[in-house]
Amino acid sequence: MNETHNTVHRGHCLCGAIHFSARGEPAMSGVCYCESCRRLSGTGHAFHALWPEAAVTISGVARDFAWQADSGATVTTSFCPTCGSPLFGRSSGMPGMLTLRVASFDDPETFTPQMAVYAKRRLHWDHLDPSLPAYDAMPPTPAESL
Repeated sequence: MNETHNTVHRGHCLCGAIHFSARGEPAMSGVCYCESCRRLSGTGHAFHALWPEAAVTISGVARDFAWQADSGATVTTSFCPTCGSPLFGRSSGMPGMLTLRVASFDDPETFTPQMAVYAKRRLHWDHLDPSLPAYDAMPPTPAESL
C-alpha cells in the first residue's frame, strides 16, 4: 500500500460535536456554483471532495436535509444540529459515495479543485479559476459515459 492510501484527512464542524476522517485521496474534487450550494455555503459556491463512503468515519450525530437536484437525483446534506455547519452530502445518483465540505477539514489547503460545475449559475462577483475545466451543469459520471 502506498503512502497516498495511508493518508488520513480529518475535520470537524464549528462547535466540535461532529468529527470525521477520510482515508486516502478523494475520487474527485470541485467547486459548485448551483443555487443549492450557494445557499448552503452562504457565499457564491461550495468546494466538495468525493470519497467512497467506506473510506469515511464519522463521530457524532448529524441532521439531514434532502431535496431533488436538477438531474432528478435526491441530494441529502448532513449538518451539525448544534452549530449548523454543513459537512457531508450524498446523492442517489452516486450510490456509495460521500461528498465532504473541504472547508470543514483541519487542513483544507491540502485540496485543490479539479473542476467547476454549474458554472453557468456563477454570480458575477464570484471568481472562477480559468485553469479549471468548467461545466454548465454536472458532467457525466464515468458510468454514464459508457
